[in-house]
Amino acid sequence: MVAYLLTYILCFISCCVDTVAAMHVQANAVVHYGHTCLSKCNIPVFYVLPQKELDVSTTMEIMRENFQKGVKLCLFYGEEYEHFKEEITKHWFQHYPNSYIACVEKEENEIRFLGRVIQDSSGKLYPVQELENCICLYLGSRGQTLFNYTISVAAKEWYVLDPDTKKVEHLEETSWFKRRRFLVEKCKDANVVGILVCKLAGDQTKDIIGRMKELCRINGKKSYIVSVGKPNVAKLANFPEIDIYVMIACPENDLYSNRDFYKPLMYPYELEVALNSNREPYFSTHVTDYDDLLPGKRHYCEMDHVKEATDVSLITGKIRETNVGSTITSSMALEEKQNWALENIGQNLQDRSWKGLEQKLGETEVKEAEQGRKGIPLHYANEPDKEK
Repeated sequence: MVAYLLTYILCFISCCVDTVAAMHVQANAVVHYGHTCLSKCNIPVFYVLPQKELDVSTTMEIMRENFQKGVKLCLFYGEEYEHFKEEITKHWFQHYPNSYIACVEKEENEIRFLGRVIQDSSGKLYPVQELENCICLYLGSRGQTLFNYTISVAAKEWYVLDPDTKKVEHLEETSWFKRRRFLVEKCKDANVVGILVCKLAGDQTKDIIGRMKELCRINGKKSYIVSVGKPNVAKLANFPEIDIYVMIACPENDLYSNRDFYKPLMYPYELEVALNSNREPYFSTHVTDYDDLLPGKRHYCEMDHVKEATDVSLITGKIRETNVGSTITSSMALEEKQNWALENIGQNLQDRSWKGLEQKLGETEVKEAEQGRKGIPLHYANEPDKEK
């Protein structure tokens, strides 16, 4: 008889599965407790979702008061109500038989969208594009999960019903979209793009990094990969040469909207819109899951080699040139370009006024120990008297 030893890692708090900790102990599986973004993972995961009480009858009564029976709806519910799934589904289709419900889906599925699958009363599954002519309603509290659905699903309208307040509110994110379009223009103006890696799980992370690098290359922009764990203002301030960051993170990362950073953070989709000439420049819905941008997925778009062009920046009002070099065809040209990039990085570091703690052995003059200052900062003992 052969015995198999399974090692489990218990993960808390973060919405992403801690695959790094799993790799450190060579774990065979992970048990994830609490809220989750249900992103792809390269290790088996058992999810233990949070549970919250819900009065289904009262909640459905509020829905009937606000939405007529003939209206085509789609109900999204928070994962904390997953243990009420059967009861919610039963009451929902009794009152809205021609509508849809977005159920939590833990397993990989071709039409799974941000951890949900769309189904009708018969259990038939539909792609998320089916909701273009629907009114979507989210059952739960406001948060990053609801925000992602609001900006990503092209529905007629979005509403939220919070069971705690028992109120239905209409949702609009017009100001947020204005901010993201502004960042698209900032990306077009940028010369150096930092690819900020905050998520290591899954092979799709490597694929999206390669795609971001290729987009920068064909548009004549320099790109550097930056991996700093969890980014903060102090860490990213160490790279003043970078004009803008594209963050490779899970869809529910709230740092995208943080304005404390010295340089703006943007989604991979916004880099696509800015640098991929085959994409529509105007967008009314967003793509928060970078996996959807890869080949074979719903928002994939071929990249085209951009020709040299002249444009006007909508931010600075100055003429913006797209200087794109020819495709590298020889190893010698590739080597020269790599050497130039390394020299450029070194020059940037030399131009800094502060370079960190360096020993400088043999360069510092040796001096005898001297007596230091005495007293208080207001008036040291060795300072001349001001009255004199």
